[in-house]
Amino acid sequence: MHESSSWTERLNKPAILAWIISLAGMTLWLYGYVVTGNASLIDWRADTPWWIADFLPNIESEIGMAVVCVGLVLVYWPLLSDSNSNRSSDAHDNG
Repeated sequence: MHESSSWTERLNKPAILAWIISLAGMTLWLYGYVVTGNASLIDWRADTPWWIADFLPNIESEIGMAVVCVGLVLVYWPLLSDSNSNRSSDAHDNG
């Protein structure tokens, strides 16, 4: 028999929160990409290739991209901590 479970039961609350943070960052980046905003913190045109500079035209898009990265780290953080704890417990079991 197959137990039916909704997608919310399979995801834990920190993962859902991380995806919400990531989507909020994507929304802010898209807003910064479309509208003319404030000046950038970093002069991307002088320091990077043109195709990177085009993705980060102003401070709104920079903050949005940083929030996306934070959200993605939070999405995969439980996986990283679980694999590290499994490795350390395996080392103690085998040692």
